[in-house]
Amino acid sequence: MFAAAGIAQQSVSSSSQLNSDSIPNDWSFEADAYYYLMPNDKNTTTLIGTADHKALHIEARYNYEDQKTFSLFGGYNFETGKELVLDLTPMLGFAVGNINGLIPGLELNLTWGIIDYYSESEYVFDFEEKENNYFYTWAELGITPFDNLRAGAVTTRTLLYKSDPEFEYGALVQYSFWKMKAMIYYFNPFNKNDSYLIPTIGVEF
Repeated sequence: MFAAAGIAQQSVSSSSQLNSDSIPNDWSFEADAYYYLMPNDKNTTTLIGTADHKALHIEARYNYEDQKTFSLFGGYNFETGKELVLDLTPMLGFAVGNINGLIPGLELNLTWGIIDYYSESEYVFDFEEKENNYFYTWAELGITPFDNLRAGAVTTRTLLYKSDPEFEYGALVQYSFWKMKAMIYYFNPFNKNDSYLIPTIGVEF
């Protein structure tokens, strides 16, 4: 009887573990840190964290819209296409800190084979002064010739630091390994006085 009970208990435990392992985890998370190495300004770290559950998208940022500013977004993920895959995430959020405002935004990812285009755009409606309303964008055009290596071009328009040109352009290189990615952005490469680097590291879990 004790032997039979032990075998039955072991079977139930194995079955429970199997059922637990077979249940998919619908949540996915990502954390990224961007370190701005500015020759004519103070170095800055931008932090971004995302959480996705099926179509639900949640995103938190710090030092993104402006220095010492926290923003939080909620959005919905759409995906369509087979060979040419389009991912869209319309979002709505708010910012508190140096900027206090309402922020509608859109993240877009277009992939065709080894070529991809990514952009994130938003418009900040400042609660205090309409003159502070601001359009922000970050866009990348990349190519992935090897599984772990991606390279391409990047452009941005931001209030995070003082910049003479309205839009800035640069190059990027990304290397992925395990669940991590390491990137480096080089902006304004043809202008030594305004050129700067952004080393970046990200992890998915």
